[in-house]
Amino acid sequence: MAETVTLPKRLLEDLIKHLDGVSSVLSTLEELLDEEGLKRIREGLKDYEEKNYVTAKNIEELRRTLFES
Repeated sequence: MAETVTLPKRLLEDLIKHLDGVSSVLSTLEELLDEEGLKRIREGLKDYEEKNYVTAKNIEELRRTLFES
């Protein structure tokens, strides 16, 4: 027995958008609850505060930075 439901396209788009947001929040919570993940976040913040990072202006600079170190 097949049953169908009709939803306005806008409602479906909004549901997908909000579900994506919930997924993002859950991923963040998962990372914060993981001790190693929290350590990585702290190290990243420290590196950022100390300006210990490289900025790539385009894909070629990014490749050089990642693969020619």
